[in-house]
Amino acid sequence: MASIKDVARQAGVGLGTVSRVLNGEKGVSEETRENVLNAIRALNYQRNSLAVSFRKKENKIVALLVPVIDHAFFAKLAYYVEDELDKNGYSLLVSSSQNRQSKEYAMIEKLKRKDVDGIIFVTHYDYKAEALKNYPVVSIDRHFEDVPFVTSNNFESSFQACEWLVESGCKKIAYLGGKPLVESEVTERERAYRQVMEKYGLPAIVRSEVIEHGGEQPFVRSLFEDHPDLDGIFVSGDTMTNLIFRHCQGNGISIPDQLKVASYDGVQVKTGELKDKIAYVEQPIEALGRKAVELILKKIKGEETPQKTVLEAKFVCYDQKQIENKQEEK
Repeated sequence: MASIKDVARQAGVGLGTVSRVLNGEKGVSEETRENVLNAIRALNYQRNSLAVSFRKKENKIVALLVPVIDHAFFAKLAYYVEDELDKNGYSLLVSSSQNRQSKEYAMIEKLKRKDVDGIIFVTHYDYKAEALKNYPVVSIDRHFEDVPFVTSNNFESSFQACEWLVESGCKKIAYLGGKPLVESEVTERERAYRQVMEKYGLPAIVRSEVIEHGGEQPFVRSLFEDHPDLDGIFVSGDTMTNLIFRHCQGNGISIPDQLKVASYDGVQVKTGELKDKIAYVEQPIEALGRKAVELILKKIKGEETPQKTVLEAKFVCYDQKQIENKQEEK
């Protein structure tokens, strides 16, 4: 296998010149650069990128840590994060914790060893501030001391969705959502629901518990067993919205005629058989992913970043005319 010394010898230049060409640096004439590239092609030289990363103390790799990857929101987020990193010359390493905090600690150790240059974090677990604040880490939705995070306007968009349920004639509306173990903007969805119920003098029926991904089915079923006369539900995420739809299909409950549902996220709702039956808050997933990359690259370079970045989510429903008319009145 050809070495960098072989390339230098064939091109008739020094090792430093070959290194500058490989790194795309200036200070090399076009003729010399072409000679070096010809030598690389002739010798089929393969650069040892791992050795280069050790010398430079960087890998051009950012990790994305998510609870599970077989989830529409996280899969779409990973797509946009990877695309934005690629535009900036970085690669993406996706790690799914699969509800095991030990896997997240392992990735943090990789960051400390400089095996990865930064981490974009989506977690259900809490961490002591000193575990994250001194390293290039950006969070999505979750709060950690001195760690920047990106989120959508959870409260305002959830408030709009819950008001739509009330204005659509619903009198018995439930909130259904998972509860993270760490302070998170996701809890703003429940807070918005409670405020709307209080505003209109309606009872608050809240089901908010810590649920592992894949364990939502009993949670949904128990809500209907305890409250069979619900006429509205605000759901914190698409996974449980899908399960609600399946439950209603199997039990002869018509959506939206008998039961109106509004869901947060909208990734799985906006297409397929749920379309035109369920209203949803559409998170700006592309913008979230790209903004998270922008922030993590700034952190890697040691630049200042805002602690909180809020992007606008959009409420969408099958009766969009009703929403537009209300906005015009305001």
